[in-house]
Order: sequence, then C-alpha cells, then structure tokens
Amino acid sequence: MKAARVVFCALALLSVTLTAGASSLEQILKYRELGDLELSPDGARAVFVVTVTDLDENTVNPDLWLVELVSGRHFQLTQSPKRDTAPAWSPDGKRIAFLSDRGGKTNIWLIAPDGGEAEPATRFEKLSVSAFRWLPDGSGFLFTAADPPTEAEEKRRRDKEDFTIVGKTHKLGRLYLFKLGDKEPTLLTQEDYHVTEFDVAPDGRSVVFAAQATPGFGDFVRSDLYGLELASRSVRTLLQRPGLDAAPRFSPDGRWIAFISNFGHKDWSGNVFIGLIRPDGSGLRNLTETFDERLGFFVSSNHVWSGDGKWIYYTAGQGAAVRLFRVEVETGKWEAAAPEDAEGVNQSFSLRPDARVAVAVFSDPQTPAEVYRLDLARGGRQPLTRINADLVGTAPVTELLRYRSPDGLDIEGLVIKPKDFQPGKRYPLLVIVHGGPAIAYQLSFLPRTAPYPVHAFTDLGYVVWLPNPRGSGSYGERFRQANIRDWGGGDYRDILQGVDILIERGVADPDRLGVMGSSYGGYMTSWVVSQTTRFKAASMGAAVTNLFSMYGTTDIPEGMEAPFGKKPWKDPDLYLSHSAIRFVAQAKTPTLIQHGEEDTRVPISQAQEFHQGLKDVGVPVEMIVYPRQGHRIQEPRLVKAAMQHNLDWFNWWVLGIEPRPAEKKEENKAE
Repeated sequence: MKAARVVFCALALLSVTLTAGASSLEQILKYRELGDLELSPDGARAVFVVTVTDLDENTVNPDLWLVELVSGRHFQLTQSPKRDTAPAWSPDGKRIAFLSDRGGKTNIWLIAPDGGEAEPATRFEKLSVSAFRWLPDGSGFLFTAADPPTEAEEKRRRDKEDFTIVGKTHKLGRLYLFKLGDKEPTLLTQEDYHVTEFDVAPDGRSVVFAAQATPGFGDFVRSDLYGLELASRSVRTLLQRPGLDAAPRFSPDGRWIAFISNFGHKDWSGNVFIGLIRPDGSGLRNLTETFDERLGFFVSSNHVWSGDGKWIYYTAGQGAAVRLFRVEVETGKWEAAAPEDAEGVNQSFSLRPDARVAVAVFSDPQTPAEVYRLDLARGGRQPLTRINADLVGTAPVTELLRYRSPDGLDIEGLVIKPKDFQPGKRYPLLVIVHGGPAIAYQLSFLPRTAPYPVHAFTDLGYVVWLPNPRGSGSYGERFRQANIRDWGGGDYRDILQGVDILIERGVADPDRLGVMGSSYGGYMTSWVVSQTTRFKAASMGAAVTNLFSMYGTTDIPEGMEAPFGKKPWKDPDLYLSHSAIRFVAQAKTPTLIQHGEEDTRVPISQAQEFHQGLKDVGVPVEMIVYPRQGHRIQEPRLVKAAMQHNLDWFNWWVLGIEPRPAEKKEENKAE
C-alpha cells in the first residue's frame, strides 16, 4: 500500500484543471450574502450589506446597498474594494454611518442615502473601531475599540523581541465618545474588563454596556451589565452574577433595558432568555421564561423594541425554520409576529416604530436570500430585491425527513436531491454533519456548508443528507442536552437511522455512501470512521479526534467540559471512550483530512493525531493544510480548492471517477 500523503495547499495547487462540477463551484461562489439590515427612521428605505466573493482578488468584499420599500428600487451605495459594514442611519435620516477599513484602520464613515462620495467621520491612526452607535441628537457616536499597541510593544516587535504570555497578552475593548468635528475621542471606560455590546439611553445622558474579563471566546458566557453616566463618567454595576448577561437595549422611553441572559446558569447548552432590568438595577425579570430555546446566543442585536415599548421582537429557530416572534413586555406572553410566516429562514431584520411593517433577509431552499417587506399587521411578505436573481432556479430539490428514534426523540433533517431525481432509482448518498453541535441545518438556500459544495454534489447525481441529530439547536433545551456525556452515542445512531430510512425507501444506494463534516461535524466523521465500515469515503474538517488532548489545547476548554460535566483528568475514561483516536485501529474508510493551519478552536494537532493513526493502520488517507486559515477556511481561492478536494475525494472513492485528469489512479487509491 502506498504511503499516505500530506499536502500543504499553496496557490500552485489551485491552478490544476478542475473536474466535473467546476462550473457549479464558480456558481456557488457567486452567491451573495445579505445582512446588517436597518430601516430608515421614516420607514421608507432600508440600508443593508451585500457581501461578494472576488476570486480574482482573493477577497470577500462587503458593500452597502439601499432599497425603497414602496417601489422596490435598490442600488449599490458604496463600491469600495475595502470592507464596508455595519450601516446605521443618523437620527434625522439624512446620513448613513458605517465602518470601513479604507484607510487601513477601521473608522466610521458617512454617506448620503442618495449616493455620492463617502467621507470619514473619524480618522483614527491607532484605534480600529469595532462597533458604534449614533448619539440620539446626531452629534456624534459612542464606539468600542481595542487598546492599541503601546510604544514598548511596538519597539519589541521592531526588535524581534515580542512574545506572548498565554492568558495575559490580550487587548481589551473599551468604550469611547466621539463628537463630530473633534479629532480625538474621549475614553469612557478604563476598568480592567473587555466591553462588548452597548446602547445609549434615548435622552443621551447614560449608557448601558456588557463586559467580560477578557476578549477570549470562552468569557462570553461570563459577562455582566454596567451603567455609565456621560456627564460624570461614573460607572456602576447593574447586574453581576455567574453566566451570561449581554446585548443590552434601552426601551424607547428609557425606563427598561432588555438583554439576553441564561439567568445565572453557567452551562453552554441551556436556554437563553430575554431579560429586563431597570437602569438603576432594579426590577429584574425573565421575560421569555416559557420560550424553549437559546435566544441571541452568539448573535448580536437579536431583539428589537417596538416604538411604543409594549413588545420586543426577536427571531428564533423552530426546527428547520427561523421565524420572527414577539413577546409582550407586561405579561411575558409570546407569539408569532408574522402571520402565515413562510417555511424558511428570517435572518437580519429591522422594524418600523409602529411595528406594522418589518424588513428581513429571507431565504428558503429554492429561493436565494433577498430583502423582503413583511406586513406584520395583515400578513404576507413581498420581495424587494433581486441581488441573487441569477441563482433563481438553480437549486436542487429539498425535502424534510422526520422520524422517531428508538428511545423516543423526534429527529429531522434535510434530504437534498438532484433536480432530475427519479423515484425508484437508487443514488449515491453523502452525509454532511453540521458543527456546533447546538446549531441546526435550516430551510435556507444552501449552495455549500463549510467546504462542502452541496449544489455541486447534487449536480453530479448525489443525494445529500443533512441531519439534525440530538444535541442540535432549534429543538428546545431537552433535545439540545440529549447528547450530554454521550457524544458519539445517540447522535451517531440518529444520523445512521436517517441513512437506513433513505436506503429502505429506495433513495440511497447502500454500497455508495460517504460522510463528512467540520468542527463537531468533523468529530462525528472521525467517530463514524472509527465505528463502522459502511461508508466508502469520509472527509473530516477541523475535527476533534482526541477529547482528552483537545481540552488542553483549544481556546475554549469550557466548551469541552460543558458536554462532559467534568475536566478530563477527573474522568479520563469518559473522554477517551468517546474519542475516535482510541478506536482508530478499527478504521478502514479512506479519509480526507482538512484543517486550517492557524486554527485555535480545534488545533491542528487533532488532525495530526488522527492522520498518523490512520497511516499506522494502513487506511488510505490524505491530509491537506490550508495556510493562514483558522477554524473556518475563508480565503476564496482556498475555499474553492477545499470544495474541489472534497468533490475529487468522493468522486473517486464513491463513484470511481478520476479526481483530476493530470493524476493517475495509483497515486490516489491504495494498491
């Protein structure tokens, strides 16, 4: 058997002639992402961001667009080769502020909504603005920015004497005030904590903000709320307790603050609610205690007050859909906000003050993302934009598969079939497991997920199975916690049960199966490889393969302790018994391993351990390392390369199709 190869993905690799599905890859990368949607103060127009992939420049370029709600006329507002994001209307509606890195550092820029040249509102040479809000009178902004390097740090860098003290060398985000016309901002927070999200009171006199100990990802679930009086610069603690308290938003009358919270629970998988508190710290309430889901977890600004302060609107996953809801502030009663809401995904949304009309970015499996006008008073939705019009009609067929596990859980997922699918004909089946695990596949337009080109697979005649096994989000707390201390147990059986159902129904060919996934999906792929030989090929990305060593090397060890209840040295058998590396000697499935060189969430050592193990037991394996990439592959040319590598791998091992004309079978397939 030939030795397995490790490939370091350089640009030379990208010039190789692409095989079947190449046109689909180009088409997949044409898909434009829409977000950062905000209505004008008069509700007549909305500004939003469209992100375009530029393969020639190897960049992802977001720009501002504008749409009129009555006519649907929409046009591109900025056309900078740099990143233009986070648009916000001025209180009088005459200007739009946004973030841009046109000058190197990220500053606040201004543009008229009717077009013209953008101008910088700030010209900071050392600070990079991370987030901002207009002052209510339009005279300036509050913003956050990380501490710049000190002169001593700059000197050490120049002298090549720079170093990192783990857990201590970080830059805290601080809150600043800036008035238009000034040259320098005023620092508002000097305390030893990292400011995340914030809001300004309607009267402009005070600020509420959330802060955590460090910028570290794991500290997000240990954040507290603070208030600040602008006149005196005095800071007071509003809410300090274990767990998550973040994303504060003042009510229109300034009497209440809404925020997201797990109400003192420190776990990562429990429900997250919308809480209420008064600006003086009194009146604490859990407003959505009866809503069984995680609201706004890792999502910014997911809750919006109605103009009269009687309702708070929010989006939430409900199975494979994402819907718009509202909760009554006085009673805590929640309900669907959009009558006859379509089965699909509402992403970014914005609300008129009268709450009769909203706009949202919406998509479903057949409909690419566009901005829609939602009539919340009478029901119905109207598309306003045609940003992705060239992709209409290109999607395969998507169906929702539901079944019950032997232990009584209701499981569902998406089955994606070729456009010319023929009942009674068996198709090769590819399983793609999502990350998280507490996220879910949803009824959205999905050309690809991570480096897995879903639409290209179906173009080549595969059926794709996207399961939401136990542990997934959008199905309530009990379901989300059903895989605690059981990774690779019930979740593994849920996934394979879906495969068996598709085989029983005559859809899938049992002799042509493949499996793949990234992050937790990579963990599950490595587990599948170590537990069964049913699959002809596997591809694991950013995969956790050794839970014990993962705890000590990841940037979020809490994320490993949470699903297992103890630190690994307190229960080593539990960690190792759920690690694929322990069972690697059982593996037989040809496996492609993909990993970002600079991944700190799942360090590359996880991939190296499993790669070496597969080599040692003689399993055909190829490991590809993507330079400069972290937990997700983001550079467009590397994204395209990674998708092509997956196409080639499954085409060869499942269908027997040559990966590339320039390569011989003997170089890819074990003798």
